[in-house]
Amino acid sequence: MKKARRLSLVLICTVGVSFCGLAQSLPASEKISREKLIEDFQIARQALEEGHSGIYRYTSKADMDRVFDSALKSIDRPMDEFEFYRVLAPVSAAIKCGHTSVSLPDPIRKELNSSALLLPLRVKVLNKRAYVFRDFSDLANPAGPGTLAGKEIQSINGIAASRIIDIMLAAVGADGDVQTSREVRISDTRFIVNLISLVGLKSPYDLVVSDPGSKQRQNLRFNGVELPKMGEASKARYPQDDSSGPAATLKFADDGKIAQMRIAGFGGFVDAEKKKGIREFYKESFESIQAKGSKSLIIDLRGNGGGEDELGQLLVSYLIDKPFKYYDDLVINAMTFSFAKYTTSNMKIPEKLVETRADGKVHAIGHPNWGIKQPSKPHFAGKVFVLIDGGSFSASSEFLSLAHFHKLATFIGEESAGGYYGNSSGFMPMVTLPNTKLSLRVPLMTYYMAVSGYKQASRGVVPDYPVERTIADLIAGNDREMELGLKLARK
Repeated sequence: MKKARRLSLVLICTVGVSFCGLAQSLPASEKISREKLIEDFQIARQALEEGHSGIYRYTSKADMDRVFDSALKSIDRPMDEFEFYRVLAPVSAAIKCGHTSVSLPDPIRKELNSSALLLPLRVKVLNKRAYVFRDFSDLANPAGPGTLAGKEIQSINGIAASRIIDIMLAAVGADGDVQTSREVRISDTRFIVNLISLVGLKSPYDLVVSDPGSKQRQNLRFNGVELPKMGEASKARYPQDDSSGPAATLKFADDGKIAQMRIAGFGGFVDAEKKKGIREFYKESFESIQAKGSKSLIIDLRGNGGGEDELGQLLVSYLIDKPFKYYDDLVINAMTFSFAKYTTSNMKIPEKLVETRADGKVHAIGHPNWGIKQPSKPHFAGKVFVLIDGGSFSASSEFLSLAHFHKLATFIGEESAGGYYGNSSGFMPMVTLPNTKLSLRVPLMTYYMAVSGYKQASRGVVPDYPVERTIADLIAGNDREMELGLKLARK
């Protein structure tokens, strides 16, 4: 069901800065009347309140009502799509659900991804600071200042980097109060696109940068560069950044004593030619691990954004030696929704998968992870270490919660992205607002994991061994999490 590569009340009305115009390559947008904007806003609110079964999981109804009402009051004039987006995105983000999102109209998104003049850098946000990860400024100015990789960005077009980051964080959807996932979601390409869509900046870009920890600052000016040009340069210069490849891999260290399993996503092919998927990979891998007599297993789930629910449950089954429950409940508000007319998605929920109970809600008892699940063979009884970060989300986070609850593993890295007790996802129709053409993704099913006793209900899995990433490590390609995993496994 899930197919995801998965409050500040004060900021809701202050997320935008004064609109500076779009990149020159983007067409000018006509203003949309206040009446039509309000109509779209009310449709979005109705869809979220009616359809989102986890809307009040992290933010109370009273607080969400205040967010909705405050945002509605800010629609006090005609706006273009970008201005309305800056009103609606923070409202969606206030729900604190990583599967809920707002998107600009398709034509504008295509322009942003093809011909908009973007800041020619890849930026990583770490601990609420912005750093240059990859420098493509020479595409705009071959006689530029030299590599900027590793520099900290202090300001862009006169706006402090801290302010820019606050604006972006207030508008990004993420589970609960997990900060690591929010920083992942505003880094890289999304950072430079958000400079236009959320902050309203345009080319040329005036930057102030410094070496980390230094008070000496450098003033720079760049013209923007189209995203496809940066993509081509990235492939040529940094092939190590290419995230394509098999969905999972297995290798061994120390003459087979340590197995290293990397799962990039819970879906796709391990061998595309043979059409081999994750299920076959699990079986063959654990058979190989048993044959080699491996004593330790390192499972790398960094950047694993989720995918098929059942694949997370199946991975648990190879690590546990007794029957277990994966989900406590799966809840949908209703069988039909009034906002279905604004979506092209199939909104019909298969009746054979659900049961309407006395609470008036629909429970997805037909989900393959429902009920008591059995261990799989061959069982791995050795020591397990799991590498996690702010990109470990959705179905990946579900696995992590069960593994943590049953004490199946030791966790290394950053806090995982998904909420410990579950998420809202499953059926996720896109609602297209009729006047602005913005899209709103509304997850209809809320997942409740079969876990308990975790006191930080709004957080993900907090690692046993935290590893703080630095821009220097990222640039150098230092894998400190794996290094620590191997060190612990060898003990």
